[in-house]
Amino acid sequence: MEQKIIRVGSRKSQLAMIQTNTVIESLSAAHPGVSFQVVSMETIGDKIQDVALPKIGISGVFTKELDAALLLNHVDIVVHSMKDCPALLPDNLVIGSIIKRDSPYDVVVMSLKNKGKTLAELPEGSVVGTSSLRRVAQVSRIHPHLKFESIRGSLNSRLEKLDEGDKYAALILAEAGLSRMGWENRLSERLADSGCLYAVSQGAIGVECRADDKVTLSLLDSIADRETTLQCVAERSFIRNLGVGYKAPVCVHCEITRDEIHLRGAVYSLDGHETQVLDTRALLHPDGQRTAKGEQMPANSSSFMSIAVGNTATREEMSVAQRIGLKLAEEFLKSNAKDVLMTAKVSTENSILQERSRRELVA
Repeated sequence: MEQKIIRVGSRKSQLAMIQTNTVIESLSAAHPGVSFQVVSMETIGDKIQDVALPKIGISGVFTKELDAALLLNHVDIVVHSMKDCPALLPDNLVIGSIIKRDSPYDVVVMSLKNKGKTLAELPEGSVVGTSSLRRVAQVSRIHPHLKFESIRGSLNSRLEKLDEGDKYAALILAEAGLSRMGWENRLSERLADSGCLYAVSQGAIGVECRADDKVTLSLLDSIADRETTLQCVAERSFIRNLGVGYKAPVCVHCEITRDEIHLRGAVYSLDGHETQVLDTRALLHPDGQRTAKGEQMPANSSSFMSIAVGNTATREEMSVAQRIGLKLAEEFLKSNAKDVLMTAKVSTENSILQERSRRELVA
């Protein structure tokens, strides 16, 4: 019998390939009769390296080309950092599986000459590299003596800019990416220790496929993680219903127990001076009954926040997770935080227009 081959779409960066191989290893262990072929490609986000991500003005800058490859049947699955995925995917595509989440928090990597220091110990005016509105807002609120400038590129190229140049005193990076690259020795400080929350779905790896590919969906379900799946549904529902996308500093913290979900969110002004933190919680099984793992899903099950229903997290649990994200977003939009969000969104949109005008002038 001919061995089944799954074509796996991936970005070309070293980190992306490490994440893709992690997924392939898990799938291979669960399905030894299946082989995998990696198809790598560049995305818009990989090609545009001289513009801060919020100023590009396009949703899904790291996913569009991979989505197109799936829709055109050039690949069978695609591996993503869930943080890069829009809250809703194109029609006919779903996240078929999300594996167990690594650390969702941010960390500080110091330049070699500042090794051993913390952000608080850096001199006045030191430049910290990050392109994230969320990271700038949170960290500038805690450390107003620092300056922040955009830095783009793969993890390899960003570390090279840090170590070989004099511009940056430190970088802020995702701990999960640093760990996957095997660079834990460069970690100088965990921002979780300062109370900083994290980006929606940060630290989670998802596998996307066509929504009507039932065979592949079944295969992917074998490596899904319940807790991470529910966290991603809740967090993606929250950011989607806030309606600001990547254009305002928004962060989250989500905890799952067997029977309860607790979601905390925070919004910031771009300079970090204004902030509001709210949280909510809900029972995952309000009737006291939990659907047993492996129990047949209802006939109308599909997906929540473009994440397919499987046997790991039940449809009922995913529905609760989606509703709690909506509930928290509605609480923010009823509060003074709405003005903070809208001001940040308009400012970012103006920056996008200015960047487009600049690029047109130099074209």
